[in-house]
Amino acid sequence: MKICESSSSISLFLYLTLLLILKPRGVVPNPISNKIFSPSTSIPAPQIKYDVFVSFRGSDIRKNFLSHVLDALSRKGIIVFSDKKLITGDELSAIQRAIEKSLISLVIFSPNFASSHWCLDELVKIVECRANYGRVLMPVFYQVYPSDVRHQNGTYRDAFAQHEQKYSSYKVLSWRSALKQSANMSGFDSSLFSDDAKLVEEIVQNVLIKLNQVDQGKSKGLVGIEKKISPIESLLHLESEDVRVLGIWGMPGIGKTTIAEEVFRRLRSKYESCYFMANVREESERCGTNSLRLRKIILSTLLKEENLKDELINGLPPLVKKRLHRMKVLIVLDDIKDAEQLEVLIGTVDWLGPRSRIIITTRDKQVLAGKVDDIYEVEPLDSAESFQLFNLHAFTKHEHLEMEYYELSKKMVDYTAGVPLVLKALANLLCGKDKDIWESQAKILKIEQIENVHVVFRLIYTNLDSHEKNILLDIACFFDGLKLKLDLIKLLLKDRHYSVSTKLDRLKDKALVTISQQSIVSMHDIIQETAWEIVRQESVEEPGSRSRLLNPDDIYHVLKDDKGGEAIRSMAIRLSEIKELHLSPRVFAKMSKLKFLDIYTNGSQNEGRLSLPRGLEFLPNELRYLRWEYYPLESLPSKFSAENLVRLSLPYSRLKKLWNGVKDIVNLNVLILSSSTFLTELPDFSKAASLEVINLRLCVGLTSVHPSVLSQKAQGTGSEWMHFPYEPSKQ
Repeated sequence: MKICESSSSISLFLYLTLLLILKPRGVVPNPISNKIFSPSTSIPAPQIKYDVFVSFRGSDIRKNFLSHVLDALSRKGIIVFSDKKLITGDELSAIQRAIEKSLISLVIFSPNFASSHWCLDELVKIVECRANYGRVLMPVFYQVYPSDVRHQNGTYRDAFAQHEQKYSSYKVLSWRSALKQSANMSGFDSSLFSDDAKLVEEIVQNVLIKLNQVDQGKSKGLVGIEKKISPIESLLHLESEDVRVLGIWGMPGIGKTTIAEEVFRRLRSKYESCYFMANVREESERCGTNSLRLRKIILSTLLKEENLKDELINGLPPLVKKRLHRMKVLIVLDDIKDAEQLEVLIGTVDWLGPRSRIIITTRDKQVLAGKVDDIYEVEPLDSAESFQLFNLHAFTKHEHLEMEYYELSKKMVDYTAGVPLVLKALANLLCGKDKDIWESQAKILKIEQIENVHVVFRLIYTNLDSHEKNILLDIACFFDGLKLKLDLIKLLLKDRHYSVSTKLDRLKDKALVTISQQSIVSMHDIIQETAWEIVRQESVEEPGSRSRLLNPDDIYHVLKDDKGGEAIRSMAIRLSEIKELHLSPRVFAKMSKLKFLDIYTNGSQNEGRLSLPRGLEFLPNELRYLRWEYYPLESLPSKFSAENLVRLSLPYSRLKKLWNGVKDIVNLNVLILSSSTFLTELPDFSKAASLEVINLRLCVGLTSVHPSVLSQKAQGTGSEWMHFPYEPSKQ
């Protein structure tokens, strides 16, 4: 050990001497000082995406200890970064980003950890993120002593003897410093546990404790939350052995979902398995008659079985029922629309284990009748809480103006009736604006005499610029519910006159749209309903003169009487809700500005509802999004240019071919033709420079594919290329 320490000291002395000779003027190097990892508040922290990043030496623990750790974390609903899907060549940058976006880094030091330069580079990044962003580092010393890691003894000494021959002194010293700092921290020593199971349990419990501490920190920004959480926990009777169901009821925008999320965060660590199903109303509408699929998702999540068989969702087999009956679970069903939804999702609760809890949020109290043990009614914020929440958003960067604007703020708060969503939206509208604008908005609100929250959102809408209004209405009337990723939304809304990203950020800042951690764009029901009414008011008597159509009766009359006009920008048709109709060949001829068309089934087979007995002569060339499930013809119209298409989805179609010749489909990003069993050939895709996804699943008749398709497939330009049913022949 003395020889090792002497060698290290000599290396350090030589390295620092060289740096002092060669360093640029005014730069003082200190590569191994703890100061380089001291907390910095000047660097903005990346948004958290993962709960835990696990750093490990694969050859030591991947097939045993690591698998148990990952499984235990997963069972607690903890989001862990996985490197399984990394594309070769992108590993380093992807892992660096993942470390930055992880709240906790769990570093498992094993005998051969230090032999991997990859692991050591990860560790340096983890220690940096702890210093710069306040991230959490949890060391685990598995079959290795903390002192060996701290002083690089044993296998660590052998590894560094090799590293010093291959790498620069700077890099080696940075690795040594990171190891020393990590080993000096409180961690988990496997030699102190009787078996791996107890070690894993301790690790998971500590991760949950840390996550709960962070969640409690977040909840400090939720005004009035403690006053609401306490009675809910009392109503849940957490010590009772019974299975209990609690309803959370209140008007839209009152904070039901926020409260349910907070309760879920605080309680989830106490249960064997948990599931939070958000936006049940929206999810059920997307599934249509296939609502049992949602119950399958719940069961699959609780049982940790991704491939749960379909027959399990009706009558549960004895073994599955027995497993569930032994489990203590927590389920939250957010935004239940009616009693039928509730019956499909949970039925009776006799299939759950003792002390299980179910929480249901709804705006309709009748939904809960006879289904719950207790109901918690969410009350509006009181005046003090309302004032606090309003100021929090209205004076984000101008706290000094709170007193100057006190009287105006008080008026605004009075208009909102204590509804949190309205308070935040109105505050975001006025944030940074001059006093005269505040006064004019106050006068408008006084004249309107607010009877419901929609009035406030109509006022906010009028203050948007024309591009923001367009995007808001597009999301409300077409994209919300499709669960499209942000990047695809940007492509679909792309405009040469303005930045879609900037406009979406503005809408997000105004609390009009939300972007989830998964980059899904959506909005609150109240805002969506307000947007629907704004569109309806464009032409109350003539739906064909509106910019967007989604009401099935309105769409039926527009298509039946050929009253579609140039104003129509989007149309969403759920086949299960529209009456049967024979469309004319030129049904879309007058809709030359139509950009988004969605004809879908939601799991029910209603392909005959819209038929084209005389074919289809015209599709608008402006189309960017076209989904037509069970498309009834053998090809798309010959005059359709497809040059603006970004997403083309024609599953279950009767297509034999898409079109003849070469189309300038430079914007096409997604092509879905799955289950089109009559499809025999694919055309020339040589101009499809943006194509990333092709879904040809179950296209069993496909025999002829243009070489350009196979060429792109071979180049791996797509991220979701599907296997052909069998290898097709080239044209």
